[in-house]
Amino acid sequence: MKNYQFRTITGQDIPSMAAILMGRQERESQHFPFLKNSFLQLEQVGKQLQNLLTNGNAPGIGAYFHDQLVGYLVGTIKISTRTGRCAVIPYEGAAILDGQPAELIRYLYAEASVLWLEHGCFTHSAVVPLTDPLYLEAFSRLSFGIEQVYGVLDLEEYNPFNSIAKVEIRPATEEDSEVMGRMSSVISKHHNAAPAFIPVFPEILAEIREGFTRSLEDQDTVVLLAEKNGEAAGFHMYGSASPSIMTPDHAVELCVAGTLQCHRRCGVGQSLMDAGALMMREKGYRYITTDWRITNLASSTFWPKCGFRPLAYRMARVIDPNYAWANLNNPCIQQF
Repeated sequence: MKNYQFRTITGQDIPSMAAILMGRQERESQHFPFLKNSFLQLEQVGKQLQNLLTNGNAPGIGAYFHDQLVGYLVGTIKISTRTGRCAVIPYEGAAILDGQPAELIRYLYAEASVLWLEHGCFTHSAVVPLTDPLYLEAFSRLSFGIEQVYGVLDLEEYNPFNSIAKVEIRPATEEDSEVMGRMSSVISKHHNAAPAFIPVFPEILAEIREGFTRSLEDQDTVVLLAEKNGEAAGFHMYGSASPSIMTPDHAVELCVAGTLQCHRRCGVGQSLMDAGALMMREKGYRYITTDWRITNLASSTFWPKCGFRPLAYRMARVIDPNYAWANLNNPCIQQF
């Protein structure tokens, strides 16, 4: 792009980055008023960006027009059992000045992605805001595909299902730890099936099971258990929503929810949602946040029916790992 320069951003760029991000969020909040939250302050945003630059294992890239920062992109290196080494652009990790073209994001990615490959990261993901189609357009044109949806439910607008299912909903107690342990693999099993095809690792299942049983000991976690004919049929697990520019004030997070296969399509999920919405409203919450896998057919159908509005997508791209050797810098390739 003519007259643009791309170089590593430094701590001196944080005030300009914060101003650009604040502008992006002001535009986002025109469609999602709950994003005009108490976290959206220049000082708070600056601290979040400072932490991002400090904790990241790869430098951020800035776009400068006549020596003025007009956009940036920052990714951090994450290592997990499932994805291996992955470069992650968080919600606050990419922003451009109002009036700049979507193409600028593509050029920023072209610069940053080279650094990520040097770190061994062939999987790249980005949490993409949805109000301004510019961001979704740019990442889509970089061959990123939608993986996860982040949604928000306004409890003042919630329309109960009033399900007639014969289901008893009650708060789970520590005595239900064995029951929760048995249900801990519900989501993993569902994601392992078509069309999600997500691998199931035994060590991950063990971690999830332990987390489910421990959740009943956490005073900040609320677990609702659905029982049908005296047997566990499903659950909702609510926890504190971490404050961020992406989280509404007075919000609680629906961390995980599931219904046993044999009890699906008979109103268990609807009964849990009605009970959860009522309880959270009585506790003084205004919003519920959650996220779901786009290829999970049940989730991607059910949560929007509950009233969750998509706020952002997590999009991902996987570069062929053969590129590590099959590139023109390799002498054995140069001879051809």
